[in-house]
Amino acid sequence: MRYPALLVLLAAAIGAPAQADPQSAAFAQIYSSLCLKHLAKVDELRLKLKDMPSLPAEKAEGFLQGRPGKAWPVPDKHGVFVLALQDGKDVCSVFAHRADAQAVEADFLRLVQTAPAPLTSQLIENGVTQSARNGRTRTVVYAWSLPQAKRKMIFTLTTATGEAANLQAMATASMGQ
Repeated sequence: MRYPALLVLLAAAIGAPAQADPQSAAFAQIYSSLCLKHLAKVDELRLKLKDMPSLPAEKAEGFLQGRPGKAWPVPDKHGVFVLALQDGKDVCSVFAHRADAQAVEADFLRLVQTAPAPLTSQLIENGVTQSARNGRTRTVVYAWSLPQAKRKMIFTLTTATGEAANLQAMATASMGQ
């Protein structure tokens, strides 16, 4: 089975988020329908979005982590969300201004802890830091791969609990070594 077919299964798996929090459910749905569904074909997503209004370069810069690309506001009645695509890379990120960290983490872990066969899932990172502005910040990274495959699908989630945090959730899907 090829990666694109597996990603369609993955995207369908998140249809009903585990948590009842509307912002977290919206975040999970946006991540699934945009990043997970298009991970193996990010250029196709770029093409679909080319005529959509994007953020001005100065506002997009923070979402692109200093790399070239574009960022788009994602309209949703449950919160403020942004989609970012770096140029020339298979990287897709979704950001939430406000979201329940625990609910977002539960949905993300439900998605990535167990990979559909024949893929395997591996925990790469699970770290927690604390700061006055962001509160408890947790980063979780999982990688999915086929046996002996050179490329992996990498899923990253960072959440912050601080009310003063500019962003409380960021999820990224990428293809990597």
